[in-house]
Amino acid sequence: MLYADDLTLLTNEPRDMQIMLSRLAVYARNKHLIVNTSKSEVVHLTSTRSAGENVPVFDVGGATLHHKDSFRYMGMGFYRTLNMAKSAEHAARPFLASAYTIRRFVREHALADRPHTSLWLAKTHVFPAGMHGSQVWGTGFLQAGREFSSPLSTLYLHFLKGTLGVKQSTTNWAVLQEHEPLQIYWFRSAVKLFNSMLYA
Repeated sequence: MLYADDLTLLTNEPRDMQIMLSRLAVYARNKHLIVNTSKSEVVHLTSTRSAGENVPVFDVGGATLHHKDSFRYMGMGFYRTLNMAKSAEHAARPFLASAYTIRRFVREHALADRPHTSLWLAKTHVFPAGMHGSQVWGTGFLQAGREFSSPLSTLYLHFLKGTLGVKQSTTNWAVLQEHEPLQIYWFRSAVKLFNSMLYA
Protein backbone atom coordinates (compact mmCIF):
# COMPACT_ATOMS: atom_id res chain seq x y z
CA MET A 1 0.00 0.00 0.00
CA LEU A 2 1.57 3.26 -1.13
CA TYR A 3 0.33 6.83 -0.89
CA ALA A 4 2.88 9.60 -1.48
CA ASP A 5 5.68 8.82 1.01
CA ASP A 6 3.54 6.58 3.25
CA LEU A 7 4.32 2.92 2.52
CA THR A 8 3.02 -0.31 4.07
CA LEU A 9 4.40 -3.70 3.05
CA LEU A 10 2.28 -6.83 3.61
CA THR A 11 3.24 -10.49 3.30
CA ASN A 12 2.37 -13.88 4.76
CA GLU A 13 5.99 -15.09 4.89
CA PRO A 14 8.84 -13.54 6.96
CA ARG A 15 11.37 -14.35 4.24
CA ASP A 16 9.33 -12.41 1.67
CA MET A 17 9.16 -9.43 4.01
CA GLN A 18 12.94 -9.22 4.32
CA ILE A 19 13.28 -9.52 0.52
CA MET A 20 10.89 -6.60 0.05
CA LEU A 21 12.71 -4.52 2.64
CA SER A 22 16.06 -5.23 0.99
CA ARG A 23 14.67 -4.19 -2.39
CA LEU A 24 13.24 -1.05 -0.80
CA ALA A 25 16.68 -0.18 0.56
CA VAL A 26 18.24 -0.61 -2.90
CA TYR A 27 15.50 1.45 -4.56
CA ALA A 28 15.84 4.25 -2.00
CA ARG A 29 19.63 4.31 -2.42
CA ASN A 30 19.37 4.47 -6.23
CA LYS A 31 16.83 7.33 -6.01
CA HIS A 32 18.87 9.17 -3.35
CA LEU A 33 16.06 8.74 -0.82
CA ILE A 34 16.31 7.93 2.88
CA VAL A 35 14.08 5.38 4.64
CA ASN A 36 13.27 6.81 8.05
CA THR A 37 13.80 3.66 10.11
CA SER A 38 12.91 5.51 13.35
CA LYS A 39 9.34 5.79 12.01
CA SER A 40 9.30 2.35 10.41
CA GLU A 41 7.72 -0.46 12.41
CA VAL A 42 6.95 -4.16 12.15
CA VAL A 43 3.54 -5.48 13.26
CA HIS A 44 2.75 -9.20 13.18
CA LEU A 45 -0.96 -9.35 12.40
CA THR A 46 -2.54 -12.39 14.03
CA SER A 47 -5.84 -13.34 15.60
CA THR A 48 -4.08 -15.07 18.54
CA ARG A 49 -2.31 -13.20 21.32
CA SER A 50 0.67 -15.54 21.72
CA ALA A 51 1.54 -15.83 18.01
CA GLY A 52 3.25 -12.43 17.98
CA GLU A 53 5.93 -13.37 20.51
CA ASN A 54 8.44 -14.97 18.10
CA VAL A 55 8.51 -12.45 15.28
CA PRO A 56 11.76 -12.50 13.24
CA VAL A 57 14.02 -9.45 13.24
CA PHE A 58 13.83 -7.36 10.07
CA ASP A 59 16.14 -4.62 8.83
CA VAL A 60 16.35 -1.98 6.12
CA GLY A 61 19.85 -1.24 4.89
CA GLY A 62 21.31 -2.69 8.08
CA ALA A 63 19.03 -0.72 10.43
CA THR A 64 16.88 -2.98 12.63
CA LEU A 65 13.15 -2.25 12.69
CA HIS A 66 11.28 -2.24 16.00
CA HIS A 67 8.27 -4.45 16.68
CA LYS A 68 5.00 -2.78 17.68
CA ASP A 69 1.49 -3.93 18.60
CA SER A 70 -0.15 -1.46 16.22
CA PHE A 71 0.55 0.94 13.38
CA ARG A 72 -1.22 3.79 11.64
CA TYR A 73 -1.75 4.02 7.91
CA MET A 74 -3.48 7.06 6.42
CA GLY A 75 -4.74 8.01 9.86
CA MET A 76 -6.33 4.64 10.64
CA GLY A 77 -5.11 2.39 13.43
CA PHE A 78 -4.37 -1.27 12.72
CA TYR A 79 -3.80 -3.59 15.67
CA ARG A 80 -1.82 -6.81 15.97
CA THR A 81 -4.83 -8.88 17.02
CA LEU A 82 -6.90 -7.56 14.08
CA ASN A 83 -9.32 -5.94 16.53
CA MET A 84 -11.46 -3.65 14.38
CA ALA A 85 -13.33 -2.36 17.45
CA LYS A 86 -10.12 -0.64 18.52
CA SER A 87 -9.84 0.93 15.08
CA ALA A 88 -13.36 2.26 15.49
CA GLU A 89 -12.42 3.71 18.87
CA HIS A 90 -9.59 5.57 17.15
CA ALA A 91 -12.20 7.56 15.18
CA ALA A 92 -13.96 8.62 18.38
CA ARG A 93 -11.60 11.52 19.14
CA PRO A 94 -12.24 13.54 15.94
CA PHE A 95 -15.93 12.61 16.19
CA LEU A 96 -16.15 14.06 19.70
CA ALA A 97 -14.18 17.15 18.70
CA SER A 98 -16.59 17.81 15.81
CA ALA A 99 -19.63 17.32 18.05
CA TYR A 100 -18.15 19.79 20.55
CA THR A 101 -17.63 22.34 17.74
CA ILE A 102 -21.27 22.00 16.69
CA ARG A 103 -22.53 22.44 20.26
CA ARG A 104 -20.38 25.54 20.72
CA PHE A 105 -21.59 27.01 17.42
CA VAL A 106 -25.22 26.37 18.38
CA ARG A 107 -24.69 27.97 21.77
CA GLU A 108 -22.89 31.05 20.39
CA HIS A 109 -25.56 31.67 17.74
CA ALA A 110 -28.56 30.99 19.98
CA LEU A 111 -29.76 28.02 17.92
CA ALA A 112 -30.58 25.72 20.82
CA ASP A 113 -34.31 25.97 20.06
CA ARG A 114 -33.70 24.70 16.51
CA PRO A 115 -32.55 21.09 16.97
CA HIS A 116 -32.88 20.22 13.29
CA THR A 117 -30.32 22.92 12.48
CA SER A 118 -27.91 21.10 14.80
CA LEU A 119 -28.71 17.81 13.08
CA TRP A 120 -28.06 19.32 9.66
CA LEU A 121 -24.74 20.71 10.90
CA ALA A 122 -23.89 17.30 12.35
CA LYS A 123 -24.52 15.70 8.97
CA THR A 124 -22.01 18.00 7.31
CA HIS A 125 -19.39 18.20 10.07
CA VAL A 126 -19.68 15.37 12.61
CA PHE A 127 -20.51 12.50 10.25
CA PRO A 128 -17.36 12.90 8.10
CA ALA A 129 -15.24 12.77 11.28
CA GLY A 130 -16.72 9.34 12.02
CA MET A 131 -16.17 8.04 8.51
CA HIS A 132 -12.40 7.82 8.27
CA GLY A 133 -11.42 4.22 7.55
CA SER A 134 -14.99 2.99 8.02
CA GLN A 135 -14.69 0.98 4.79
CA VAL A 136 -12.44 -1.33 6.81
CA TRP A 137 -13.48 -1.22 10.47
CA GLY A 138 -17.15 -0.34 9.93
CA THR A 139 -18.16 -3.52 8.13
CA GLY A 140 -18.25 -5.57 11.34
CA PHE A 141 -20.91 -3.25 12.73
CA LEU A 142 -23.23 -3.71 9.74
CA GLN A 143 -24.39 -7.11 10.92
CA ALA A 144 -27.87 -7.48 12.37
CA GLY A 145 -27.81 -7.12 16.14
CA ARG A 146 -24.60 -5.06 16.19
CA GLU A 147 -26.21 -1.72 15.31
CA PHE A 148 -25.35 -0.19 18.68
CA SER A 149 -22.16 -2.07 19.53
CA SER A 150 -19.81 0.47 17.97
CA PRO A 151 -18.38 3.11 20.33
CA LEU A 152 -19.15 5.70 17.66
CA SER A 153 -22.81 4.66 17.61
CA THR A 154 -22.95 5.20 21.37
CA LEU A 155 -21.42 8.67 21.05
CA TYR A 156 -23.69 9.51 18.13
CA LEU A 157 -26.86 8.48 19.99
CA HIS A 158 -25.74 10.49 23.02
CA PHE A 159 -25.30 13.51 20.73
CA LEU A 160 -28.71 12.97 19.11
CA LYS A 161 -30.55 12.64 22.41
CA GLY A 162 -28.86 15.73 23.80
CA THR A 163 -29.66 17.71 20.66
CA LEU A 164 -33.30 16.62 20.62
CA GLY A 165 -33.66 17.26 24.35
CA VAL A 166 -34.86 13.77 25.24
CA LYS A 167 -33.73 11.53 28.09
CA GLN A 168 -30.73 9.27 27.54
CA SER A 169 -33.00 6.35 28.44
CA THR A 170 -35.12 7.03 25.33
CA THR A 171 -35.23 4.03 22.97
CA ASN A 172 -32.43 4.23 20.41
CA TRP A 173 -34.63 3.27 17.48
CA ALA A 174 -37.11 6.02 18.36
CA VAL A 175 -34.32 8.61 18.27
CA LEU A 176 -33.02 7.29 14.95
CA GLN A 177 -36.39 8.12 13.39
CA GLU A 178 -35.14 11.71 13.40
CA HIS A 179 -31.80 10.98 11.72
CA GLU A 180 -30.08 8.21 9.76
CA PRO A 181 -27.91 5.73 11.67
CA LEU A 182 -24.16 5.90 11.06
CA GLN A 183 -24.27 2.40 9.57
CA ILE A 184 -25.96 3.74 6.43
CA TYR A 185 -22.92 5.91 5.73
CA TRP A 186 -20.48 3.13 6.59
CA PHE A 187 -22.34 0.78 4.25
CA ARG A 188 -22.24 3.25 1.36
CA SER A 189 -18.55 3.82 1.94
CA ALA A 190 -17.79 0.08 1.99
CA VAL A 191 -19.78 -0.52 -1.20
CA LYS A 192 -18.01 2.36 -2.93
CA LEU A 193 -14.61 0.93 -1.98
CA PHE A 194 -15.62 -2.56 -3.09
CA ASN A 195 -16.84 -1.31 -6.48
CA SER A 196 -13.70 0.77 -7.01
CA MET A 197 -11.53 -2.32 -6.41
CA LEU A 198 -13.78 -4.48 -8.59
CA TYR A 199 -13.59 -2.18 -11.61
CA ALA A 200 -10.11 -0.69 -11.13
